Amino acid sequence: MAYEVDFGVADSWASGFTGSITVRNANPAAANGWTVEFFAPFTITSIWSAEIVSQLGGYYVVRNLAWNGLIAANGSVDFGFRATGAPTPPTDYTVNGQDVTDAPAPVLSISETTAIEGNSGTSPAGFTVTLSRASTESVTVAFATANGTAVAGDYVGRSGTMTFAPGQTSKTLNVSVRGDTLVEANENFTVKLSNAVGATIGKATGTATIINDDAAGLSLRVADVTLTEGTGGTKAAVLTVTLSAPANGAVAVSYQTGDGTAVAGADFTAMSGRLTFNPGQTTKSVSIPIATDGVFEANETFKFTLTNPSGATLSRAQATVTLTNDDAAPLPKLSVADVIVIEGDPVTTGGGGQGYFRTQGNDIVDAAGNDAKLAGVNWFGMESTRYAPDGLHVRNYQDMMDQMADLGFNAIRLPFSGQLFDAASRPNGIDYALNPDLFGLNGLRIMDRIIDYAGEIGIKIILDHHRPSAGAGASENGLWYDASYTEAKWIANWTMLATRYAGDSTVIGADLHNEPHKGIWGGGGATDWAAAAERAGNAVLAANPNLLIFVEGVESYQGNYYWWGGNLMGVKNRPIQLDVANRVVYSAHDYPNSIYPQPWFSDPNFANTLPAKFDQMWGYIERENIAPVFLGEFGSKLTDPKDLVWLDKITDYLAGDYDGNGTRDMPAGEQGVNWTWWSWNPNSGDTGGILKDDWRSVHENKVASLVPLMFDFGTGAVTTDSVTNATFRVTLSAASANTVTVNYATQAASATASDFTPVNGTLTFAPGQTSKTFAVKVRGDAVFEPDEAFRFVLSTPRNAEIADGVAAGRIVNDDAAMAARMVQFAVGLPAEPALSATTTIVDAWDAGGVASVVVKNVGKTAVKDWSVALETSLDITAIWNAEIEWRDKGDYTIGAERWNSRIAPGEVVTFGFQASGVVTSDAFEWSF
Repeated sequence: MAYEVDFGVADSWASGFTGSITVRNANPAAANGWTVEFFAPFTITSIWSAEIVSQLGGYYVVRNLAWNGLIAANGSVDFGFRATGAPTPPTDYTVNGQDVTDAPAPVLSISETTAIEGNSGTSPAGFTVTLSRASTESVTVAFATANGTAVAGDYVGRSGTMTFAPGQTSKTLNVSVRGDTLVEANENFTVKLSNAVGATIGKATGTATIINDDAAGLSLRVADVTLTEGTGGTKAAVLTVTLSAPANGAVAVSYQTGDGTAVAGADFTAMSGRLTFNPGQTTKSVSIPIATDGVFEANETFKFTLTNPSGATLSRAQATVTLTNDDAAPLPKLSVADVIVIEGDPVTTGGGGQGYFRTQGNDIVDAAGNDAKLAGVNWFGMESTRYAPDGLHVRNYQDMMDQMADLGFNAIRLPFSGQLFDAASRPNGIDYALNPDLFGLNGLRIMDRIIDYAGEIGIKIILDHHRPSAGAGASENGLWYDASYTEAKWIANWTMLATRYAGDSTVIGADLHNEPHKGIWGGGGATDWAAAAERAGNAVLAANPNLLIFVEGVESYQGNYYWWGGNLMGVKNRPIQLDVANRVVYSAHDYPNSIYPQPWFSDPNFANTLPAKFDQMWGYIERENIAPVFLGEFGSKLTDPKDLVWLDKITDYLAGDYDGNGTRDMPAGEQGVNWTWWSWNPNSGDTGGILKDDWRSVHENKVASLVPLMFDFGTGAVTTDSVTNATFRVTLSAASANTVTVNYATQAASATASDFTPVNGTLTFAPGQTSKTFAVKVRGDAVFEPDEAFRFVLSTPRNAEIADGVAAGRIVNDDAAMAARMVQFAVGLPAEPALSATTTIVDAWDAGGVASVVVKNVGKTAVKDWSVALETSLDITAIWNAEIEWRDKGDYTIGAERWNSRIAPGEVVTFGFQASGVVTSDAFEWSF
């Protein structure tokens, strides 16, 4: 026997549906009794006209009731049910034990349609509703119209039920559309099918588009308006609304203003209304009052919007009104404050920098155990095909090295290539008229001359194997060797250099290789940089055990990428172990956004995340006292604003502010990270140099940023006049969006060039900066003399005005004959070092005054991170050249700024403060 089965859905909802199954007897004989089995992807909750014999999961067995067991030949029987779940058809039917292919229920669909609107009466919009195949039973489906852009006045709404007789597959559903003579856009409405019985619904919604057949082409538009705001009287923005062509009948449209950056009530008068175009008219205007003022502000805008047109369509419904500011932007004001400094006395310096250096915890110390922090520059060229330091085409090498020393740099990182030592590598690009003692020398002998003169002027040399073959930048393969210059050759060259300079403590270290960025840190193999550094380092120390071994980082470690040579994360788990103790210095490179926009610079909060990035990659080595860290390369042209932020953060970190919160975290007595700036040369395309392009002038802003990090070590004990910085603070009254520059110069008054170092130059405020400082060196001596003064003068500002352009630099004499007018307190500690504090009342008035304090090291060893305690009845309201570390009513702890934290024996630092209260000589009680 043969059977067919149909599945139908009468209704459905979010969680279930009502369905039916029809069993057809396709045989010529009647069937007496029936049983249907199937697998259902839903759960039947109730059933009628049948009963469930069994259910196992989704598998059902259903049979007839007593009254409907007979199915006539070619007849059918159906049963219904209610179920939870989606109305997905069942599968795997059997009827009376026979497999049955389910004939899917026919599918209902409704078409799209269009109708011409007409000018009157109604016209039909005919939708075609189709069944995917003929059914042996009647099929019914509900329908209902719904508004779109057309509403009830545009057509006659309908709802009801449509019935397909057995065998019928198509029916037409007409909806009446009303005609009119209005010019308007085409409109639409929809008919939706639902609640099908005997079929499922495929395309349930049909859209009718009512085609406008009235006068075409009439449209309304409004144009933008721009006008200057004005500073007085009345002003109006006139908005013009245009009709595309004259109309035969009335055309109207509504309008309304809306706030933008300009606000109704403050910048303009809010307005709304309706415009009517009579026959023949094509333009209408709306005048909106504008509020004028004399205040500088950004350009502002508001909106003018058309709505609800009749007789035309909207081709441009919104206009922007721009109010252009015509008031002059106030320029920020530049001011410079007076400075008071204590002259100071002669000091004895020396000791730091003697002999060879070694490591001690995270410090570098000299042969006598004194701190010997490296603070220098990179002078490149010997690594290139010139085989000599750059700049010798315009200057004498000794003249340039003298300038390095005069600026305060105490070390040179001197790059070279392995190819330098080949017989065919001849130096070039040298003006021998300016450098006659270099004539005829090869690269190695020129290196000798550089080292010899560095020893004469107290500069230390770190030799840097920059690349195997001569060229620019890091080695192309990112390794310390290549096919021509093998690892064995690399080690042999280092052994030769260590032997050549053994006994000359001017050369204090070997930077084994520059930026081995394709090396790996540990793990073995030919590219294991840590293992190679140990092989080379031990070979160097076998030839000269006194040298420091500088080991740079890689680029990537355990998936963490950083600057070439800057990633030293591997040190934590795989430190460098050499045969001679206290010789390893870890060297990192770090650069700002302008060199390459690393991902961390795209973070809006990158300034606050930089200290953690430095700490993660290399700073932890210094901070955790593992070993000294040497920042062998860092630099910038300082033209990118992000570079200025980076420079502030990295110099703070080098000085011991490890978390970037403005407080020095470095333990007392430590000098911080060693460094050499990249570069001395102006011909570094990425960073420029300390020198400008003329190879003589100095970028003062770069040097000024490095001065607080510098360190002075001499070749012996020398007594000299002390130097105290008179630090002038130049401020802008407000941040500017433009770069602000102003010239500065010192002028002698009662103080002359013998008392201070004259300076002149240009200060540059990057956008957003409001404060700059500049230090003028004041010479201390032991000569009794009156107080003296000089002037610090601002001139020729750009993008700013000068409000107070002259500051006095007052030099207070502190020598013996002035003791009568000073109040001095000196408290010696039980053990050296010891400090004294000398207070001078600079000015006093009824309710306050200004005092200057000289803190002097009267002991025999250097004081680091000095601080003094003050008990006073005064309230300190401002302080300079020091900071208040703690206060509790009248008890203060006052500590060093990062740039004046070290006081050598006999040296002084000076700070000042303003206080409220009665300022007298007995108002200060100092302790240490």
